[in-house]
Amino acid sequence: MSGIPFHAVAITVLAIALLGAAAAFYRWRSGKKAPLRQAPGSRIALAVSEHFAPADRFAGFIHEKSGTSIALLELPLTAFEPLKAIGRAKETFEAQGVIGVESRSLPGRSGDYSYLRGEQNTALVDYEKYILIFRDGGMTGMVSANVPRAALLSGIMTGAKIEKILASATVRADAPEAPKLFTLSYLGPFEEDLSLLGTTKGYRLKPSEALDGGKGLQPLFLVAPSLSVAPIPNLGLFAGRSFDHIDQMADKTVQTVRELTISGLPAVEIAGRGTDVDTGVAALVYQLVVEARHGGYFRLIGLAPESVYDEFLSHFRRMGEGFSPS
Repeated sequence: MSGIPFHAVAITVLAIALLGAAAAFYRWRSGKKAPLRQAPGSRIALAVSEHFAPADRFAGFIHEKSGTSIALLELPLTAFEPLKAIGRAKETFEAQGVIGVESRSLPGRSGDYSYLRGEQNTALVDYEKYILIFRDGGMTGMVSANVPRAALLSGIMTGAKIEKILASATVRADAPEAPKLFTLSYLGPFEEDLSLLGTTKGYRLKPSEALDGGKGLQPLFLVAPSLSVAPIPNLGLFAGRSFDHIDQMADKTVQTVRELTISGLPAVEIAGRGTDVDTGVAALVYQLVVEARHGGYFRLIGLAPESVYDEFLSHFRRMGEGFSPS
């Protein structure tokens, strides 16, 4: 994994798992080839038609009517080999709720790439996942298509259409400017983890604040926007199911549940305990789900060792209270 920290690769897998709710699908126009288009904030271009709209919460495309999404992720060139290795380790994905992962050939694609297929069951919808990892333009690109299983079963969408879109992926010199999704008015001992690129934003302890010299489980804070713009009928029920789906923590128990208003938006906070599946360390598990202004949600997750439960619960709550979607 030379050239890219292991924690960056691990958090990237978590980011893939957090891309759990989606929105968009696509009908090919008979006899007409779709043009290459870029989403704001990404150098990756795909052959998608005007039926896809650029997403406003992540780099990628959506179609509100259907439920399929295409998310784009850019990583350093050195991330290619580690990500290919992760693709061969099914247990890495399974630990994050992505099951049945297998490597395949992608029709119409050549060059350095890895193509993976899998499934993900979420609190809202069950998805089929199509993931392309490729090396081009001096970087590693990832294209992750999330298709509701119901759309495939109905025949509205087919795997062949998704594969055609993925096979068209290329890298251009520049990325269209993307708007800022949110702000955090309080970071406390955290700083943004710039090694984590894409939809989910990560925050890790400043080096001067590391626990036990940086050894063992370290506090972490994540902000993940939904790919779906569909309204959530019952925010409390959804928050509970989402808490259950924090798969990197086992044996989770809920300690407190609070209904809040964050930046004028309904929100549900859950604070609990669990066991980190990698280290076996008892941990604080914090989650805040905030309704987005035009459908969908933002999901904020904080993890820290049990030994600093009270201290970091206070930090996580202040970070949540200071969260403001753009």
